[in-house]
Amino acid sequence: MDGTDMRAEELPKWFPYSIYIAAYHIDSEKELESQSIVEKLYHRYGGVYSKDLNSLDFTSGSFLSYVKGLSEGDFRVFLIAAGSAEADKESFNSISSHEKYDELVEGLRGVLPKELDSTYILRVAYTTDGEEAEALLQRYVKNARGQLRSAGLIRNCVLATLKGSSTLMPSRELMVLPYGDWETAKEGIWALCFEVCSLALYNGEMSRLYSERKLMFDLMEASESSTQLRINEILAEMRRPVDEIQPGDLEDILKEITIQFSRLSTLASSMRRDHVKARGLLRGLRNLLKSWNERPITESLTNTSVETEDFENLMAPFGDFIERTEALMAQLNTVLDSVRTYLGIQQQKASIVEQTSSKEQLVRLVNLQEILHKLEILIVAVYLTEMARIVFETLLQESANLLTTAFIPLSLLISILISRILHKTR
Repeated sequence: MDGTDMRAEELPKWFPYSIYIAAYHIDSEKELESQSIVEKLYHRYGGVYSKDLNSLDFTSGSFLSYVKGLSEGDFRVFLIAAGSAEADKESFNSISSHEKYDELVEGLRGVLPKELDSTYILRVAYTTDGEEAEALLQRYVKNARGQLRSAGLIRNCVLATLKGSSTLMPSRELMVLPYGDWETAKEGIWALCFEVCSLALYNGEMSRLYSERKLMFDLMEASESSTQLRINEILAEMRRPVDEIQPGDLEDILKEITIQFSRLSTLASSMRRDHVKARGLLRGLRNLLKSWNERPITESLTNTSVETEDFENLMAPFGDFIERTEALMAQLNTVLDSVRTYLGIQQQKASIVEQTSSKEQLVRLVNLQEILHKLEILIVAVYLTEMARIVFETLLQESANLLTTAFIPLSLLISILISRILHKTR
């Protein structure tokens, strides 16, 4: 995160008792508005303001406050803290006296946008040792009639999460109980604050990814059912005899399935892209939590395991959506193959019919050609016979008819010879 390096600025020297951390997404047109939040507080409360570091340290009555804005891409994280420069004796082994700090933080957080993607509320109390910290945690949970969701030991600090948090928009209420040397406890709590800022960023980005896709997740069941029903209907049509299926119907089905396949492919690709981004966020989250080297206390789950599980639960629908979509695409591929097979069969049948028709037509043409050939011979023979009759009538009138009749076989033979000669020369 840009600006999260605590060495880039001198952190407050006082002890924070109430801390609020929020992460949210910004649109490009609201970027300047986001950058001016700390500046607005500066004009209202004064104090030490750093424009470059986007931080403000100021005094409000008897309380000290610190505000810092951090950025990562199109996400913003704000840290708001209230506390005291001296050890608050009322807060030793107690969290019940935090209302005064909470009220100040509540007023400051009013300048933040209403739509947040991730929030963490930290209530801090100083203790002298680990046993006191664990005992204080148990007393607070009992008096507040709440339940622990997770708890663990991170360096010299007991960190616990109370139940009742929403996993859709990560909103955590944390108990932070540093112990040991007072100065070391102050440094440790500020270091943990910035680590929780990074945690809020990862969860905020994941929460937004999930929210943007939630409608698709909700509609997946109905869409999958309707698509499956249509696939079953098409497969039922494919079971009919081939002769009953018209090529036009197959072409309509092929067009429908192709459109459906393209739609699912686009959805799967888009979801896969978000899933890859979510896996990158999960790696960052795991690296952060691994650096805590958290140790369990009592029988509660650790904060590391709970944070990781919540994150993975938000990621799971992405993988499920991709798998279910790919399963539908595989079925559509089967249907496409079936339709293509039937179209191929129809085309083969049409080709066979066309070939049969062409063959019959060719036979008729050959027969017609043979008939024409015979007619040619007959016509030539008749022509030769008529020519011979004319000659015979001129030379031998009395025997002309007899000679003409006798010439007919000879004219046929001459016609056949002429026809063969002509066919050879063609």
